[in-house]
Amino acid sequence: MTDLKSYLLERHTPTYMAYYRGKMSYRFHGDAWRAYVQQNYQDLSAGFTSENIFKDVIDAYAENLIPVVPELSAFRDAAIPLLIRGEALAVLTSDGSLTFPERFEVVSDGNYHMAMIMTRSLREGEDYLTFIDSDGNAELYSMPTPDDLATSREGYTLVEQTSGHQLYRFAMDTLGMGDSLASLQDRINHSIIDQTVVAEMYARPFWYLLNYQSTPQNPYLAPELQPPHQPLVEQATQSGGGRVFATSSQGPFGQLEPPTIGDMVNYHDSLIRKVTQTSGIPEFYFNPSGGSTVSGRALMILSKRFNNRISRIRESIEPELLRMLRDMGVYTSDADAPHLWSVDTDVTQGAIDEHGLALTQMGFPKRYVAEVVAPGVNLDDYADDGYPGGPSVVTVEGA
Repeated sequence: MTDLKSYLLERHTPTYMAYYRGKMSYRFHGDAWRAYVQQNYQDLSAGFTSENIFKDVIDAYAENLIPVVPELSAFRDAAIPLLIRGEALAVLTSDGSLTFPERFEVVSDGNYHMAMIMTRSLREGEDYLTFIDSDGNAELYSMPTPDDLATSREGYTLVEQTSGHQLYRFAMDTLGMGDSLASLQDRINHSIIDQTVVAEMYARPFWYLLNYQSTPQNPYLAPELQPPHQPLVEQATQSGGGRVFATSSQGPFGQLEPPTIGDMVNYHDSLIRKVTQTSGIPEFYFNPSGGSTVSGRALMILSKRFNNRISRIRESIEPELLRMLRDMGVYTSDADAPHLWSVDTDVTQGAIDEHGLALTQMGFPKRYVAEVVAPGVNLDDYADDGYPGGPSVVTVEGA
């Protein structure tokens, strides 16, 4: 057990909560780009992104992982780390309190779990480490909160040992989305900065000089004995807002065209499309006014991909959720086990409905349109409603 605690103390699993909160990040960059940005946009790293795709994707999935059982309404606190890290925890204490830790480390072989939970009390001025395992044993350690509010994993002393708790571990069948979404968010933030830089360039003119002769410099003279030189070109080429090119030839001098705003916007839009490729969520979900929605087979594929992923996650965590509800006394036998999930999970259904309406207006058969709008539904179940394959048409006298 001591080895497991040491292992947990040494682990530092990324939580990506700074990404979720929208903190500006741009890990992928060259040295020259970083130097330019730091020189001209000093406060950028302390700001927040204007397009937090990371949060949008996580929230879209989390909305479909909140059980409809009232006792589990707080599971939202676990759904976010579950999606980001691929695992989440819940603790039912011996006095009946249910908590979903945000900062934790956990090790598991599938049957036995041990977790280290990190919490802080500003009122008491104490930081706490709690080690808890699947057998319900817990050890609480504490230390005074540092003056700078920094976190530490050293200097704790044992406070108490208790038992009778329940530890629940929720795990996805795959790794969490944090790594891939964070990489994509970095590229999107980088693109936002690039567009800002290019826009600022366009706000200033681009100049060039022809037949320009710089004052000659004698390499054998001391700097203070050199003739005064013209600093025009040197100063201008260092300006972040424009470019000055000089040549001693008679001209003409090349082409002065920076990256166009249109090129930058097209590249940025291609990154947004990659969000759909990564998450399975349609592009129009992130940009509802960004043009017409995709239709037909593409919508079906996206719908199936998203819903299948939601179903897999639900299947992975449902046994642990039911065990938690049983321990809480919500039900006592499998026959009384509550249904956990809402049936409304499809983020593409609205677009599919729109596509079906368009097909109807084009004169496509109702049975075909219904199959597009509600794939997998047995239309024969509605044959008694008035006509084969659909609900009856009600006519009103005098209308």
